[in-house]
Amino acid sequence: METLEDQPIHNLLKEEEIPQNKITVVGVDAVGTAFAISILMKDLAGVLALVDVMKDKLKGEMMDLQHGSLFLRTSKVVSGKDYIFGRQYNEESWVGAPNFHHD
Repeated sequence: METLEDQPIHNLLKEEEIPQNKITVVGVDAVGTAFAISILMKDLAGVLALVDVMKDKLKGEMMDLQHGSLFLRTSKVVSGKDYIFGRQYNEESWVGAPNFHHD
């Protein structure tokens, strides 16, 4: 009689790929934050970039989204204070931990 150790293990679920695109949300007020949460919940992006001129609010919202996204598939939540950051962000400009704040 075969035991569990003798039986091969089969993966019944096919792994889904994490999206490799980036979405930038400009403005982290109530509407921008709602968009960001929706993007995270629906796994629409591999990178979510937040842009706002108010650095303190931006950092707080980014940290909240990072903490909440630990159980989701979005690989990075990043932020910056100017639009150029969101537009030019790419893997080569990313340094440090998977989630970081860029001034």
